[in-house]
Amino acid sequence: MIKTRFGARFLAGAALALLAGAQVQAQAEREQPSGEENRITVTGEREAEEPTSREVSRQARDISDISSDIYDRPLARIEDRLCPGVIGLRQEAAELMIDRIRWNAERFDMRQASDAGCSPNLIIAFVEDGQAQIVELQDKQPWLFQSMTIPERERLLEETGPVRVWTTAQMRTRDGMPIQRRESLDAPPVVSMWMAHSKIYLTIREDITQVVVLFDRAGVRGKTVIQLADYATMRSFAKTRPTEGDAPLGTILALFDPNHPAPDGLTEFDQAYLRSLYNWIPNLPAASKLLGVNRELGRVERENEEAASDE
Repeated sequence: MIKTRFGARFLAGAALALLAGAQVQAQAEREQPSGEENRITVTGEREAEEPTSREVSRQARDISDISSDIYDRPLARIEDRLCPGVIGLRQEAAELMIDRIRWNAERFDMRQASDAGCSPNLIIAFVEDGQAQIVELQDKQPWLFQSMTIPERERLLEETGPVRVWTTAQMRTRDGMPIQRRESLDAPPVVSMWMAHSKIYLTIREDITQVVVLFDRAGVRGKTVIQLADYATMRSFAKTRPTEGDAPLGTILALFDPNHPAPDGLTEFDQAYLRSLYNWIPNLPAASKLLGVNRELGRVERENEEAASDE
């Protein structure tokens, strides 16, 4: 049963963590050589340099699941009212996860459906084997994947790791009219509408209509409900992909990467990315949204500094 109840309470201390986080230990050593003056040796690490604007934009581009035509296509985002649902967790944990996702949506001014009986368009499921589930659906109900391109379908079926994200998106006009999918090169879809010529925005937008996030139970051991909710947020509110290789800035997308420290939740970079995506109109070129991450990152950092100084 999909839990869609939006409990208004957050349990103190997030006691519903799947496993407690790792502890960090530090040690300092002093040596006092005999026959010499007492000496104190101070050791430390050089502070990491702040990422440059170019590095921020590059990371934003790298995590975006979009082809190379970033000047002619928009980034996909959710325009319908959000209704999250969870399968495979106890009720208390499912409610906490839904509360967290809805709270994240409020931070980015997303529209939300009533929690009383809405039909979920974001489904988070905890299963034994996500890859087996996808393969079985592909064999028995292939029509479910008809909105995906062949490369997208192949990537979903071949994806490794403990998470699989199945995103359904639809191209629409600037005003939200659906655009039929092109079936052949000689018969492209045609839509008529009033439109002023502009070099700033596009005539189309891409709406995420449904997302399914499959977590393998064995793969999420050691992760908290908050971490998993924020990871699902970053993978479902936008068409993103996990980080590969070095990432100059911390991101929740590295949650399952053993080569990167696991963040407690959405990082400043993640918040800046989603802020830029959901800021203003949806039919801006992807390049504009990606460049806006630098601006939003500065705002997030200033807000966090002000909040820390007020405490």
